[in-house]
Amino acid sequence: MRGHDLFRCATLFAVVLCYATILLGGNVMASGNGLACPSWPTCYGNGNLLPNVQGGVAVEWSHRVMAFFLASSVLVLGVLAIAFERGRPALLKMSLGGLGLVVTEALLGGLVVEQSLAVTLVLVHLAIATALFGLLLVLALLANFRELPTRWVAWARRALDERPTPVGETYGEPTPAPPDPAPVAFAPREG
Repeated sequence: MRGHDLFRCATLFAVVLCYATILLGGNVMASGNGLACPSWPTCYGNGNLLPNVQGGVAVEWSHRVMAFFLASSVLVLGVLAIAFERGRPALLKMSLGGLGLVVTEALLGGLVVEQSLAVTLVLVHLAIATALFGLLLVLALLANFRELPTRWVAWARRALDERPTPVGETYGEPTPAPPDPAPVAFAPREG
């Protein structure tokens, strides 16, 4: 497998992991288990990397484990970009930007726990996760663009073509204009 092919596959893998991490994070908040592990990066601050995984701890810990795999995949993506995508600076910059976002997201996730789910921090954590997901989606699209079926690319180009639609026409077929309403005579009110 060539270097670019590895990079392409890594972008898709990172998108899937990011989506799964966001879903698990939403599950943590929806189930009220945001503080089931009250310290970070370990669950109870005792240095034990694997807590008793049951109940709310299992929900919270699954999000942390998935975030670890996401961070690892984005790190691999950055390394692959440095190794194989230097000729395409947009892909390289986006990969390194993703690496910066995932590190920021992990540190912010720890701060969210340490600050007992402060609403502002939780919202910023979600915003960065959303930005990371968007960046990874665009990166995956650009990295895989050459591999897309030509009919998909042609469809996208047709969809993006801007053609002004004359007044009274819809989808290229003329539609009759509505008739002008009859003038209405208003009589002054007496009174």
